[in-house]
Amino acid sequence: MVKIRTILISLVIISCSQQEFYYQRFILGGPCEVKFYTTDKRSGDNALKEIDQELKYLDSLLNFFSENSLVSAINKNHKARLDNTMLYLFKLCDSIAGLTDGLFDISIAPLVEIWGFYGGEKRVPEEEEIRRAKRLVDYRKISLKGDSIFIPKDMKIDLSGIAQGFAADRVAEILKRYNIKSGIINIGGEVYGLGNSPKNRPWVVGIKNPRGGGVIEKIGISDWALATSGDYEKFFVINGIRYNHILNPKTGFPAEEFASVTVIAKNAAFADGIATAVAAMGAKRGIKFLDSLEIKGIIYYEENGELKRLESR
Repeated sequence: MVKIRTILISLVIISCSQQEFYYQRFILGGPCEVKFYTTDKRSGDNALKEIDQELKYLDSLLNFFSENSLVSAINKNHKARLDNTMLYLFKLCDSIAGLTDGLFDISIAPLVEIWGFYGGEKRVPEEEEIRRAKRLVDYRKISLKGDSIFIPKDMKIDLSGIAQGFAADRVAEILKRYNIKSGIINIGGEVYGLGNSPKNRPWVVGIKNPRGGGVIEKIGISDWALATSGDYEKFFVINGIRYNHILNPKTGFPAEEFASVTVIAKNAAFADGIATAVAAMGAKRGIKFLDSLEIKGIIYYEENGELKRLESR
């Protein structure tokens, strides 16, 4: 069960006309920070309240580790009714899965489980275990009919590959409804930059060095989203081999030939899902995929012990 830390909401006066509003909590398995600016204090206060309600609502639905979440209910009962928000999200998941030939697949949970990434001992499963788990992973067997979702018996879904990006989009929508034009949203490393910063410049977001401390490069975004998947986030090493938590549904093994994938798009959920799939593809195949769809992306990978960089055209 994910423990939710104490909420922190603050207000900072930037000038006589503009105020900074700040929100922070642990949500959807990661840290969340939202900072935005407005001249209307009432709108700012109301936006903070709505952001808090929305994020707690999304956590109650999408948290894989919560026994009371919508995801857990689907995994237990193999079906559920969906509201319009969740129906949109599951349709988006299906679209990204189709676009990436199943390398983004929310039914990946049985594979994640046998590798130990849900807790307990991390290990390399036997080949037969992997074969059995792979038979339970296939997004095409997930059915959406009307306002309901149906999954086969023994299948388990996990939306952690897109949930944080989706939450960032939802927060951005709230800010826009309150006519707030400047803000930065960071949910577990999935970022949405609303408008420009108070200095009237794009928001500057750093990409973590996947093989060291600090930031390896910085990107400016304005009304764009940025999502990064890295092999350094959750991994274990056995006999000198690094096994990371991003699994390839086709092979049943952790993704190889990448260190980090950063995708820039108008939609944070889309960027989040695509970054996960491109990581599974590996650097060279992944950059061709991004180029073919004209998706902005930066990939770091190791070759002969040296960190190399690719950028889509």
